[in-house]
Amino acid sequence: MVTIPSSLFLFSLYALKVAAAPDNSLAFAAPPNVTNGASNVVRHDFASFSWPAHFFADFAGNASHPNLFTKDILDLLAKKSGAQPFIRIGGTSADRVWYNKSQALALVNDYSGNPVTAALGIASQVNIGPAFFDSFRTFPDTPWSWQINMGKDYGQPGAKENAMEVARLIVNAVQGRLESFEIGNEPDLMFRVGDRPANYTLTDYVREWNEYADAATEQVLKGNKYGLQGPRFFQGGTLAGINKTWTIQKLLDLGLDKGQHLCSISGHHYDDNSAGPWFSLGKSFMNHTTIASNVSFLKPDVEAARLHNPQVPYVLGETNSDANNLNITQYIGVFGSALWQVDRIFTSMAANMKRSNFIQGTTFGYTGFVPVRRDGRDPYVRPPLYAHILTADALGHLPDVQVYPLPNSVEDFSTHAIYSAGQLAKYVTINLDEWNSTTTYPRPMQRVHLAVPKSIKEVQVERLTASGASADEGVQWAGLSWNYTDGRLAQKGVHRVEKVSAKMGIVSLDVASTEAALITLCN
Repeated sequence: MVTIPSSLFLFSLYALKVAAAPDNSLAFAAPPNVTNGASNVVRHDFASFSWPAHFFADFAGNASHPNLFTKDILDLLAKKSGAQPFIRIGGTSADRVWYNKSQALALVNDYSGNPVTAALGIASQVNIGPAFFDSFRTFPDTPWSWQINMGKDYGQPGAKENAMEVARLIVNAVQGRLESFEIGNEPDLMFRVGDRPANYTLTDYVREWNEYADAATEQVLKGNKYGLQGPRFFQGGTLAGINKTWTIQKLLDLGLDKGQHLCSISGHHYDDNSAGPWFSLGKSFMNHTTIASNVSFLKPDVEAARLHNPQVPYVLGETNSDANNLNITQYIGVFGSALWQVDRIFTSMAANMKRSNFIQGTTFGYTGFVPVRRDGRDPYVRPPLYAHILTADALGHLPDVQVYPLPNSVEDFSTHAIYSAGQLAKYVTINLDEWNSTTTYPRPMQRVHLAVPKSIKEVQVERLTASGASADEGVQWAGLSWNYTDGRLAQKGVHRVEKVSAKMGIVSLDVASTEAALITLCN
């Protein structure tokens, strides 16, 4: 016999009344103890980053002039969440890296060789020298992965040897903080970016991947003095996911792990590609139904990784809002896209992924911050970074965090429950109803009722706010904002926390259109 806690029973009766109420209130009831449908335990570095190789020097600086603005951002997130964000160095440009030990400059980008990727702000050739590796000193506590070049130079004289030399230098630079190597980027798109012929197959990729994994195991990892353990040190897959004939399951069936090199599986996914007359901030991003559908698209790959023998974790190794990263900042670099990112992060947590790496880039419209002076403007924080800040505070230093997506979330309003050590600890609510300061009607408020254990007498509420969905500045998290000042990250404002009383196991509050709230239960 299943016993229903009295608080939930009372809430169920209350919710029925609320559902029929003329004020259109929403009611969400997460069980007080962790329930079926909740995620596995979530890593505190779940919301992490992917940096393209050609922008690494922008984010990191160098040994004599480290980018302390970037470091401060990573340290802020680490202080809040208890874990340094993970950084993946990879992408199309990492498949164009060539090391020249006599090059004085750390990095020289050439955009002239490939107009297809240059149009997306991606370098055609990335030439690096010894100083490139000094830049890792900026982040002494950061965990990393490095993508070994298996791109356009594959099969050319000296290409594999050069890629292995780079990998050895990465090991020496990062040492025990290197989590894994990737090999090649998005093999299902290699022919489209000019790195493989049109008849390139899954079988070709599996053969090449194992060739490079064998080489790196023998020539790079073997005998290293930092305790990096092969052969299972490689993240495989890295599929773009837009070619339905390329799947993780097929790669595994064809022998991707025949050398026992896999430590994890990775996929890449962007929720849109700014195509079609229906494309808009509200329909394409501020839409929980669309977000959930995008995450569900990845579930077969997550399951393939889980069922592999041995089981390996699935990492969303490169992701963001739109595959087109230039000239649509009004959709992907504004407050509405920050709310999209909050909902996407927690929905992905519930899908049992290990980590979600949001790709950043100096010129990319969705980047959370611009790390260097550009177009006459100092470095600055952009709205999407606030999704990471909210997430870091939501996870905090809680032990054994699990996430449960409330099944009655609707298209324009979603709610996620956060459990710690099996007990309900927090709610995250996201009001995705698109509203702007130019909208002709007052900003609507959504009344929300949340179930809490009867022992809870009060909750604390922190809000993610801005003037509207299209705002590209003026974002605040619980009354605080962050931006660049004199080379560092500076915090402004006064921390604002609301206290709301619970009555008979129910907490009621208003969440404005285009706003998110973190509700923390107080014992």
